[in-house]
Amino acid sequence: MNDASSPRRRRRRARLSPLTVLGELLIVGGLAVFGYIVWQPWHTGFVVTGKQVELTQTDSAAWDAQAAERPPFDGTVPVPERPAIGEVFGTLHVPAFGTTFANRVGEGTGWWETLNYDDKGIGRYPDSAMPGEAGNFAIAAHRSGGYITPFKEVMNLRVGDPLFFETADGWYTYRFRSLEYVWPTEGEVLNSFPRMEGILPTDQVLTLTTCHPKNWGTDERAIAYALFEDFQPRSDGPPAELIELNPAITGGQA
Repeated sequence: MNDASSPRRRRRRARLSPLTVLGELLIVGGLAVFGYIVWQPWHTGFVVTGKQVELTQTDSAAWDAQAAERPPFDGTVPVPERPAIGEVFGTLHVPAFGTTFANRVGEGTGWWETLNYDDKGIGRYPDSAMPGEAGNFAIAAHRSGGYITPFKEVMNLRVGDPLFFETADGWYTYRFRSLEYVWPTEGEVLNSFPRMEGILPTDQVLTLTTCHPKNWGTDERAIAYALFEDFQPRSDGPPAELIELNPAITGGQA
């Protein structure tokens, strides 16, 4: 008597061909890539920026508390002490990047010093000037790739737009002057006085460096220049223009 359920009668499972396995792996890989493409803008646009707002508010409140212990402002623009690598020493406010844009700035431009950390994201070139010094205060941040892209909207800057750099001492106001594209090898953009028309030896330049083109591009660099205009001590609260552009800035808190 034949038993249809006998092991001999059971049909063996067909072996998967290499092409089938490869096809399935490609499908899984494609879904993973698609998921990352969807996740990355959401994470950058909401999670990281929200975290930065909270952290900068905390920093600002701590600096306000310290301000009471500082001597009265004597009219001399202060120069912060040079920080240790990885140390956060200021906040960059750029309304052109979004009215509430605020991002911490740390020392160093290495990926694992400042640029790849979502509690930092912007780094100062250690050999560049500090705020309040004549010369080139140069900072860097990602614009594409990864999930921390503070300078993603650098192309939104227009001549005359303000950029505010906040420290424990107060707020340094800069005005956007110009933008250029360079090859990654053109390090002269970090010179003490970069190639801008009309620059004087006493000028204070803020230089933003980032990758170009936007979204996964690294072939070139986008370089934005701004010139120092004014300083406002913490005892006077945030600049009125910053409050006007970002109503969330109140009471000396970012």
